[in-house]
Amino acid sequence: MYLDFFGLHRHPFRITPEDDFIYMSQQHSRAYVYMSSAIWSSEGFVVISGEIGSGKTTLLKKTIRNLEGNLKLLNISYTNLESRDLFALILRKAGLEVNDDTKVAMLFQITEYLEKMAAAGTPVILAIDEAQNLTRENLEDIRMLTGMESMGGPSMRVILLGQPELRQAITAIPQLAQRVKLFFHLEGLSQAETAEYIDYRLLVSGHGGNRLFDDDTVREIHDISGGIPRLINKLCDGMLMCAYSEDRPFIDPYDLKSIRTELLGEEPELAQRKRPTPRAQSIPRDNIPTLGAESSPMTDRQWRTVAGSLERIADALERIESRLAVRDSETS
Repeated sequence: MYLDFFGLHRHPFRITPEDDFIYMSQQHSRAYVYMSSAIWSSEGFVVISGEIGSGKTTLLKKTIRNLEGNLKLLNISYTNLESRDLFALILRKAGLEVNDDTKVAMLFQITEYLEKMAAAGTPVILAIDEAQNLTRENLEDIRMLTGMESMGGPSMRVILLGQPELRQAITAIPQLAQRVKLFFHLEGLSQAETAEYIDYRLLVSGHGGNRLFDDDTVREIHDISGGIPRLINKLCDGMLMCAYSEDRPFIDPYDLKSIRTELLGEEPELAQRKRPTPRAQSIPRDNIPTLGAESSPMTDRQWRTVAGSLERIADALERIESRLAVRDSETS
């Protein structure tokens, strides 16, 4: 809703992965190189870990988009799998029908496929996102597949991406860990990188005016988000929405303090420790919804926090509705 208001032609802070928006920090560049090396190395097996929203899926999308040459990519993103489901999914990604859904039969079918591709000189890459959900048996099966040798080395190259617990799951299987060529963990962006990240996404979206987020605001965003790109996006989007709803072309740092509870799901009392008392407190206390008969009564501090947040959200929605109504009347 605020794109025209800020002169943008694309949404700058979506939380869904968009590889053409990716900001290639030094560590993201390294992860990208490692993933590319896994594709073209005859012994490619790379594990990329990182917190939720750190950019793993976006990196994979960029890697896939830039693939060139003679190869076959088997990309799997759904990983809540039972034992034999992994083999069935691999066969379907390879474009093969499952002739017999017993695990042994599917293993033979995969083996024949890998031998055929190796004979044709076509590398096969298995890329699995959200791999932390794989069972130990799934990981053992991947170890077995990577152990199949052709004349040029292993028949299957592997990229596994997942949350930090993925690395722990792999190192708990020494035979599998030894086959991994590289482990790499994506940390949160630094404060300087956070500033560059925000400016870069605004630039890609078409913003050419003055800098919207000043140094103090960026510092606060970084402290709250820990430099995790998805959380940065949520906070920046919320602040732009507040500015749009109040018809002002600048970002008010106070907005960040007042919306973090709603955006990040923090407990009101936790957020209250880091922000001033809300300015708006006109909502009657009796109108605040309770959490149930067994819930403890709110303290005055908790009530002021919730009341202030609800009042601000209500004001923002009223302003947005008014702007939409004016726009509708102008276009009708």
